[in-house]
Amino acid sequence: MNYSIAVDIGTTTVKAILFGPESKVIAEASREYPTSHPKPSWAEQDPEAWWNGTAESIQKLLRVSQVNPEDIRVISVSSQAPAVLPVDRSGRPLRPALIWMDRRSTEEHEILKEKLGERHVFDLTGNRLDTYFTLTELMWCIRHEPAVMERCYRLLQVNGYVNMKLTGVFSIDVTHASLTQYFDVHRECWSDELLEAAGADPAWMPEVYQCMDVLGRVTKEAAALTGLSEKTVVLAGAVDATAAALEIGINRGGKVAEVTGTSSLVLVGFDELVTTYDLCYLRGRKPGSTVLYGPVNTAGGSLKWFRNQLYDRDARDDAAYDRINREIEEETDGPSRLIFLPYLTGERAPIWDPDARGCFIGLHMNTSRAQIMRAIMEGTSFALQDNLQTARNAGFTYEDIISCGGCTKSDIWLKIKASVIDRPIHVPEVNLGAQGGLSYINAAWMGEYDSPEEASESCFRIKKTVEPVREWVGPYRELYEIYRQSYTSLKKQFRELAAL
Repeated sequence: MNYSIAVDIGTTTVKAILFGPESKVIAEASREYPTSHPKPSWAEQDPEAWWNGTAESIQKLLRVSQVNPEDIRVISVSSQAPAVLPVDRSGRPLRPALIWMDRRSTEEHEILKEKLGERHVFDLTGNRLDTYFTLTELMWCIRHEPAVMERCYRLLQVNGYVNMKLTGVFSIDVTHASLTQYFDVHRECWSDELLEAAGADPAWMPEVYQCMDVLGRVTKEAAALTGLSEKTVVLAGAVDATAAALEIGINRGGKVAEVTGTSSLVLVGFDELVTTYDLCYLRGRKPGSTVLYGPVNTAGGSLKWFRNQLYDRDARDDAAYDRINREIEEETDGPSRLIFLPYLTGERAPIWDPDARGCFIGLHMNTSRAQIMRAIMEGTSFALQDNLQTARNAGFTYEDIISCGGCTKSDIWLKIKASVIDRPIHVPEVNLGAQGGLSYINAAWMGEYDSPEEASESCFRIKKTVEPVREWVGPYRELYEIYRQSYTSLKKQFRELAAL
């Protein structure tokens, strides 16, 4: 029997799934790891935590399933993106990785804006110049850590590092390349102009692969650490959002979905290259295809912050979220009448403000913990509505929306979202996220389907539909307007706080 493995290196957790024929789930494993915030707006991770989490998760899959490692034909890895990770010739990290959440490179942003012009960067890369992308972060490393960059052999993304540990090959897949902001998305090659502007050496750039390209086979060393066979093939993989979009069929026709994990994304898929200044461009799985997205930095991350810092410092598992959901359902009977701005690490779309910060507005002596937790769900739902409105302003229409990601486990959160956007929300029967999309890539590579897209269409089913709660719709419409005005009113103060 043929088996495959899909690994997603998320912002907080490695998740690995062992699949049998037709993408049937056989076993699952995961491991959390921390993010370091040495200074406000900085966000770093230890690459060895990604690799150790991957190796241990694969070991657990094999241990639980008792599958013969030689029957596992292929493995694919997806990940959070983008990131900056310089490594030496041996593949050893030269510093902790700057992940997508890092917003330290504001000065570099201003330098590049003056040197290149924001519109020109957009014309080349499909994305507006912003500290979210790799270009400004790479320039920060070059300007502030020249001794580190002198030793740099290659720049890797998160899944590129894990793939290197598996195969010994330095690589980047085309979806990750599309988020670096030094990749010409029209010609699909590295941009010498953008690299020169940042002071980067083109030799640092790894070879670009398509998502289904074979990187190689598992090395002897990686086999010993993971339990895999040296016969197992490793594919190039994809950005987590590209893989998640593939799972739910957001790869054509302007279909719309939202994915909520640590961060949140509004996804719109197209068969052709489509760019708009209002949303982020991400290369789809197929050549020439597009996933446009509106990214929110801390959606599920906001609730995790509350869980870790204010709810129960010892709670580090999903059971705490179940208790939070019950408390909200039992102790609130409608909109909280509070405003929560979920800008705990600055914000990407649609405000693009690295200085923005989280805050509650409207607290009073009778405010309960349940109302505060509900306000977090409401504020992140308002952020979703903000991006859906941005998509409508750019000319994209929709009648309903597919919702996936870990936060679909919360019925109350789904009801709040549906009521805020005033649209039905469909939850798929298969809701694995990036690993689901990777399983279709693996299945197509093994010949079970003609393409990953065919696998997606064959497996897609709606599990349930959540309708708006009619009596909540009106109040949420009013609260949403206050939410938008609140950021505008506080923008100056956020900037002043960031400058302290």
